[in-house]
Amino acid sequence: MKITRTSAFQTTVLYLAALSLIFAYAVFQAGGTIKAEWEHCMIGVGLLLLVYFRYTKESDLAPSPEWWLWWPFPLLIGYILLQLVPLPAPVLNIISPTRATLLQSLNGISPGIRYAPISVFPAGSLAQFLRVASYVVVFVLARELAWKIRHRRWIVVAPFVTIAATEALLGLFQYDASTGAAARGTYGNQNHFAGLLELSLPFAVTYVIVVLDSARVRSLRQALLASMAVMASTLILIGILFSMSRMAFVAALTSLFVVGSLALAVRKSVLRWWIAPGLLGITLVAGFVYLSPEALIGRFSQIVASEGVPADVRFHVWSDTERLVADYPVVGTGLGTFEQAFNKYKTVSPQIAIDSPHNDYLQILVELGTIGFAVAMLAMLSLLVAAGRATFRSVDPTVRYLAIACFGALVAILLHSFTDLNLYIPANGMLVAWIAGVVASLSLSSKKLAEEGLRKEKNEGA
Repeated sequence: MKITRTSAFQTTVLYLAALSLIFAYAVFQAGGTIKAEWEHCMIGVGLLLLVYFRYTKESDLAPSPEWWLWWPFPLLIGYILLQLVPLPAPVLNIISPTRATLLQSLNGISPGIRYAPISVFPAGSLAQFLRVASYVVVFVLARELAWKIRHRRWIVVAPFVTIAATEALLGLFQYDASTGAAARGTYGNQNHFAGLLELSLPFAVTYVIVVLDSARVRSLRQALLASMAVMASTLILIGILFSMSRMAFVAALTSLFVVGSLALAVRKSVLRWWIAPGLLGITLVAGFVYLSPEALIGRFSQIVASEGVPADVRFHVWSDTERLVADYPVVGTGLGTFEQAFNKYKTVSPQIAIDSPHNDYLQILVELGTIGFAVAMLAMLSLLVAAGRATFRSVDPTVRYLAIACFGALVAILLHSFTDLNLYIPANGMLVAWIAGVVASLSLSSKKLAEEGLRKEKNEGA
């Protein structure tokens, strides 16, 4: 039985290594923004999923998650696919009058066209559908792997923390205060580079708390792991600072405050509930004032500006986007169609190519409409609820602290999404899916854990 358990663990680690290599490839290829390289990643995760389910017995698969946690994800996939299905003109006229008007205008050129998809650019929507499908695959794999090594769950998040620390180290060599060159790692944009780091930072920091809170802190192994986590935390935080990304820095500080507050809250002390979080907040604000490079502080004077898009242009883009939303309010223009749909509504800076409003929420609202936006927000809310439940209901400290780290990472990306498009960067979206899979593995109740453990004991003893 001991050999069987060891073999199962080694097999799981091999699957995790394969997933990590695919993710690393996406990160180091400009965050997956190079189309051909990202296609290789999608093929890789698809094949990995097929191999996993082909060679994993049904009895070894993770139990089904609670219905409220899993149902928004297939619903979102189905909705995106619906945007690609050709619909008759009368149906389009009901759910998307503006799209129906475009169809009617085509009849003047090519008479007899009676069907059209919701998407105004089906090729772009198909590409985005495949991308989202690959995120779902990563979600499933991460959840399965986290479940299979649930007694050593931190191993599942160690790869992306290591990759983020490596990116941060590369960014340190790129930063030059004299020329204003910001750290961006292998990414083409410093804000997206910072998005990767802010998602990973809570895990490195929380692991330090785990070790310090552990009764086994005296062991050499724990001390070594804690030291590595401190180094990774330091590298990642400095990488965020040197990225000169204002919103990433705010998001990182906010996530650290959330992580610290929740870590204190689970100790169930009135002092820790009220006074300690206040002191923690003061410390983080002081850190912002005294640790931030002067160039970064100066950039806060134009908080809504972004690389290549001045602040005044950003406001005009948001205003024009509101008019676009008003014309496609219910079902949107189709995922991945913002640039094509926006050209008609653009009123500023014709020399600047605008393929995004630099606001994930606005872009999702444009492309998916109020229906799709609601489903996407429900999916994210279900993850936050699952992480919150695991934080306060689990009796296992490992589960609690990992849930806290996941909650902090999700808060960071949700905050940063107000001024950027990190969710549309393939590698960053893949990491969000990875973290979501870890959250879903934590949502299983203690009863399910006990029953599953007993069943596996019997199977292995047979």
